[in-house]
Amino acid sequence: MNYNSHPKMKYLYIGIDCHKYKHVATLINCFNEALTTITFNNDKDGYDYLLNTVDKHKDNLIPIYGLEDTKHLGYSLASYLLSKDKIVKCVSSTLTYIERKRQPIIFKNDEYDSKCIAKVLLDYLDTLPNAKSDEIYWTLKQLVKMRKSIVENNVEIKNKLHAQLMHHYPNYNQIFNKIDCKIALNLWETYPSPNMILEDGFENLVINLQSWSSSKIGKVKANKILGIINKYPLGNMVYQDERNSIIKMLVKQIKSNNKRLEELEKEIIDIYDKIGCKLHTYPCLDKITGACLLSEIGNINRFSNSGKLARYAGIAPIEKSSGNTEKHLKNEFGNRELNSMFYSLACRSICTGRTGNTPTNPIFKEYYYKKIKEGKTKHQAIVCIMRRTCNIIYGILRNETEYIPPKQLMEQCQNSFRERKKLEEEKRKKKEERKKRDIANINSNC
Repeated sequence: MNYNSHPKMKYLYIGIDCHKYKHVATLINCFNEALTTITFNNDKDGYDYLLNTVDKHKDNLIPIYGLEDTKHLGYSLASYLLSKDKIVKCVSSTLTYIERKRQPIIFKNDEYDSKCIAKVLLDYLDTLPNAKSDEIYWTLKQLVKMRKSIVENNVEIKNKLHAQLMHHYPNYNQIFNKIDCKIALNLWETYPSPNMILEDGFENLVINLQSWSSSKIGKVKANKILGIINKYPLGNMVYQDERNSIIKMLVKQIKSNNKRLEELEKEIIDIYDKIGCKLHTYPCLDKITGACLLSEIGNINRFSNSGKLARYAGIAPIEKSSGNTEKHLKNEFGNRELNSMFYSLACRSICTGRTGNTPTNPIFKEYYYKKIKEGKTKHQAIVCIMRRTCNIIYGILRNETEYIPPKQLMEQCQNSFRERKKLEEEKRKKKEERKKRDIANINSNC
């Protein structure tokens, strides 16, 4: 190779450390010589100032920009540069951290960070991914994050409601198994304490129950509620009105969150449909859970094969070899949120339901038994299923096709599962009979 005309000599490298109000950029050449460092505002005037500074130093070089963050603090800058047909690369913060630690005395400031980003851009030019403005996937991820925060907030409020109802309705779970269903929430909001039901009377309670349930429940439920309440040692409790107001506020918050969730989920499904994804055709997934999975994966074209997706999700093991020793360790890196989703999907795939006779995916259930028989632990067997699931999800997204299960193989695995269950049941009965005989023999000898 003629190093006097190396491809890296054609570029001017600009490393940018992004912040909320101001960004810092350092320009270096292919010999890692710092040309200048500037600080500019996070607005159009600041971006133009950056471009003008680059024009002064580029000579005949092609400017190439490196940003650690292209979807949060650096989102506006990355979008602006891409609109100007500039080359923008995503620089991993891990690589920048390693570059910073190379110094004998480690220090950190914005100017040095931007220089480290530029150095990483120079060293890893051929492997760094391009910053692509996949707006639809980024928007989907923001909506999914918002939905997750509302769900978590709802769980916290429900726990508080449980704690308050325990004092007012000791057996509230006998009234409604699910305390946050529509009818239950209306009951707690209207009658936060049992005394209020007795004061309002049987007839008004029936009318309210009928209006809340569209006449599906009425007198029978009202009699049951009154029967439970009459067993309480009711009396005038101190500061009852204040505690009633707490229950009313908690119920209003849950109702508000539920309404926001409905609106968010409609928007999520709309974007999911625009992408044209078919993940909801896979068992255990609907459009909402499919959208959550897709929001973490992003554009599937980022991954050239399913192995890279598995590595990104932290499913594929990490090789650690030296000499004649070859080891594969658990991958604790990667996208942990995506890893958690694949783990949940694998567990649901081998779930047999309440009856224990019909697995969700008989093929994966047989595969699970096969791995256990090979000597793997239960967790390792589930990781193997996660890897297979990753292959299927990758195929659905890459080929833009629906999931079509192999019917013949499904039936074979289902029959095999039933035979195994039958043998296990026979073994259990024989064991119980043997146990009864042993007990009978002991009693007869005594």
